[in-house]
Amino acid sequence: QASQGCSDLLLWLDCDREGEAIGFEVMEVCMRANPRMRVRRAKFSALSPSDIFGALNRLVPPDKQQADAVMARSELDLRLGAAFTRMQTLTLQNEYEGLDGVISYGPCQFPTMWFVVQRALRISAFKAEDFWSLELEHSKVDEAGVTTSSRFNWARNRFFDRLSCLIIYEMCVERKIATVASVNAHEKRRWRPVPLATVELQKGASIHLRLSSDQTMEIA
Repeated sequence: QASQGCSDLLLWLDCDREGEAIGFEVMEVCMRANPRMRVRRAKFSALSPSDIFGALNRLVPPDKQQADAVMARSELDLRLGAAFTRMQTLTLQNEYEGLDGVISYGPCQFPTMWFVVQRALRISAFKAEDFWSLELEHSKVDEAGVTTSSRFNWARNRFFDRLSCLIIYEMCVERKIATVASVNAHEKRRWRPVPLATVELQKGASIHLRLSSDQTMEIA
């Protein structure tokens, strides 16, 4: 009903194939009521003013090929899932204890489950090991009483053998004087943070806070 008095239809959906397919479903419904509307697509990846206005200034026609690709994949998933679910159910249901009911198969879920299982196996097989490393820091106080410190990174990073690390440490202590072989200087700029896109938010929460994607989106 709302589309009857409109001249333009702007599709603001996710910038991926699924968003393109949903856009064509919306377009089909609206065009039934008003087939004379001009339809265009806005592509954006974040809800920042620059992205929103940029998408509004660069409207494009909907991509039928991407929408068709989604529909083809959906059709294949349905056919493969139905066929393999039936085969698994009939083959395995009476072979193993506890396999009651339908044994479902998903073309997308099964590969994803492989990654989840592999990561779980790596976590369960992981054994923590003690390691040792060397830290070197030089501090200097200037005439104004300001202390300037320089920390040096060890290229080897760490040793898993305490005796080897201790020998190198004693060699450094005995020599007492270190020689600076080279000095590299470069300019580093810190840019103003930009609003997070959903994917970047999930990645940051996973890396720094150890939160899953579901937990992150639930909190957001």
